[in-house]
Amino acid sequence: MKLYVMRHGEAEPPQAGRGLPGADALRPLTGRGRRETEVATEWLKSKSATFDMAIVSPYVRTQETFAIVREHIPVEVTEISEQVTPEQDAEAFASELMARLQLEPAQTVLIVSHMPFVCYLISYLDRCMQPPLFPTSGIAVVEAEPLAMCGKVIEFYREAGDCLTD
Repeated sequence: MKLYVMRHGEAEPPQAGRGLPGADALRPLTGRGRRETEVATEWLKSKSATFDMAIVSPYVRTQETFAIVREHIPVEVTEISEQVTPEQDAEAFASELMARLQLEPAQTVLIVSHMPFVCYLISYLDRCMQPPLFPTSGIAVVEAEPLAMCGKVIEFYREAGDCLTD
């Protein structure tokens, strides 16, 4: 099965109220972030015509990123999950996801999340990789083996931010 791990598009910088509880979760995408997500979505669409499941962080920037993807690619089941927010335990999430996919098989799963979660998730799934840096709207494609509880990164999309200007 294929697991697509996507970082949200470029978001507004933290404001003075960043120290307030929940302020980081409210940061929206910038115009550039929306454009780079559109470009990344076109690439994603060339790889998968549909997703069996999407697991998305509840933060505003990931919700906006996912909304752009969903406009172009059908998603059968969508879950909003606190488990894929920036400071969560990627190893615990990966273990739970692989166990779940043994019982509920899927061909294509999309995860829309944040740094550093996405880099640790990839490093845990593909133990031969150091945690990779994800640009905004970056996507790693993992050939996942739920029974083996691991996977292999087979492709990495990083171009969206490089081809756009404000």
